[in-house]
Amino acid sequence: MEDKQEIFGHPKGLYICFLTEMWERFSFYGMKFLLVLYLTKYHLFTDNGGLDVLGAYAGLVYALPVIGGMLADRYLGMRKAVIFGGIMLCFGHLGLAFEGDQAKMVDGTLIQDDFALNIFYFSLALIIVGVGFLKPNISTIVGKLYEVGDKRRDSGFTIFYMGINLGSFWATILCGYLGENYGWGYGFGLAGIGMLLGLVVFLWGQKYLEGHADPENPAVLKEKSPIGINKELTIYLGSLVCVPLIWFLVQSNSIVHNTLNGMAFAVLVWLIWFLYKECNKVERGRMTVLASLTLFTVVFWALFEQSAASMTLYADRVVDRVLVDMTYLPNETTGLYAIAFIIILIPFITGFLGRSKFYTMNNAEKMIVGILFGVISLVFIYKGIDTIGFAGEVAESVSGLPVIWEVTAVQTGSLNAMFIFLLAPLFAWLWTFLSKNKMEPGTPLKFGLGILQAGLGFGALVLGATMPDASGKVAYIWIVLAYLLHTTGELCLSPVGLSAVTKLSVPKVVGFMMGVWFLATAYSELVAAQIAKFASMDTEGGVVADVAAASAIYADFFSSLMWVGVAISVVLFVLSPLMKKGMHGVN
Repeated sequence: MEDKQEIFGHPKGLYICFLTEMWERFSFYGMKFLLVLYLTKYHLFTDNGGLDVLGAYAGLVYALPVIGGMLADRYLGMRKAVIFGGIMLCFGHLGLAFEGDQAKMVDGTLIQDDFALNIFYFSLALIIVGVGFLKPNISTIVGKLYEVGDKRRDSGFTIFYMGINLGSFWATILCGYLGENYGWGYGFGLAGIGMLLGLVVFLWGQKYLEGHADPENPAVLKEKSPIGINKELTIYLGSLVCVPLIWFLVQSNSIVHNTLNGMAFAVLVWLIWFLYKECNKVERGRMTVLASLTLFTVVFWALFEQSAASMTLYADRVVDRVLVDMTYLPNETTGLYAIAFIIILIPFITGFLGRSKFYTMNNAEKMIVGILFGVISLVFIYKGIDTIGFAGEVAESVSGLPVIWEVTAVQTGSLNAMFIFLLAPLFAWLWTFLSKNKMEPGTPLKFGLGILQAGLGFGALVLGATMPDASGKVAYIWIVLAYLLHTTGELCLSPVGLSAVTKLSVPKVVGFMMGVWFLATAYSELVAAQIAKFASMDTEGGVVADVAAASAIYADFFSSLMWVGVAISVVLFVLSPLMKKGMHGVN
């Protein structure tokens, strides 16, 4: 009998989900990192105004999946939920591509295109509702493709997770390039094309989902609702009716903030009651630890999510984003660097390609060859050959390639996904190695390490601010280092978070606690935007007049975030033994 259709040992449905989620994340991150810059530089919002919209949007987009997941579980099934969510996302991104007229100052009065802004808010509302239906359910489909106890499940989710980061990486690269260089509508439009491709892939690959995404009880969907139509249409209609409400909330950060505050208070009251009325000693200890970890994760993500807020504004205003500049040197000296660099690398390049015996030489022979090529390089440095200037002119005239290569502020956001690609396998090996040697840190300690590295990432930006160039700008390497530390922190904390919910929750409330976890993420997004407002400043069309002064403001702000991260991590390190005891044997 023929086995189920598989690719590289995994169900074909995994790759359908992989591609769908990749394009959905492409659309999400392509839009998210453009958002604040678009509002502050095109519609001339203040920093506070732009961050309020970002905070309300990000908070809602992480809160609604709780409702979308519940509707899919009880009524729609995951397939219908994903398709409906994908359609909403496509229309939302289509609306974002409409820029309208650029805002301008006339006699000291700000003139904005209100019609375009209303289209913008309405488009955000469509995206928020769409993500609410799509995001929780595409992940659930992946889990259902594997039977209970299937050893391929973890590697399947790893592949799926790589799709998320692949979409994030290319979104910030491509949408950031188009949006900042050719027009904001092009960046948003490309994000929408990505979501359309994701929807097409999902519709095409239905047969590979093996029926796991279908509703458990299709008959329920055909039952009449109180408004006289079947329940399936009622859900769709109700979702569309909610879009104007979301449109209003996106413009009302304070209402979203107060709502989440109220929900957090309600959860706290329920948790206290549940711990003392429904739990035994072991369950009470585990649930208390889970509640504490949920609180600490808000701190981490509030720091981490500065990436789309203060760190994007910082990269745009203060960071020197020129990676390659072959014009700032005089022509008689530009060639020396290129030729000397190429010559000094020749033995290493040829050795790597296996065309020389450089790596089989003894140390003395290697030293002689190194000195020889070094001397040749110095000759070129001394003489100075005018090659790069000529080569640059030819390259620009023939192929249009620039002599100056500069990344945009949005493209800086791709560093997180890039480091995930590079470091995730290393961390997976590290945890396995430490576990085999009985040295793996427990979940609370991993949380502490994650928050510590998030704080130290801001420390890198503070250190970089002490070494500005003549124009007051900070070298790009410092924001690269910040993203590196934030990513290593994420790899310590994020993979164990959802696992902790399933391991520490009382079984009868695990679904509710998973919802609480996602609400905590939504809350952290809102908090991140509010925190970023402490570094807000006056600009002219989104551009700062005094780079050095702006750098000083950001340095003070990032210094505060650094110490918050370090202090909270120390608290976790101190509490870690007590929390481990409260977990009662759960690792």
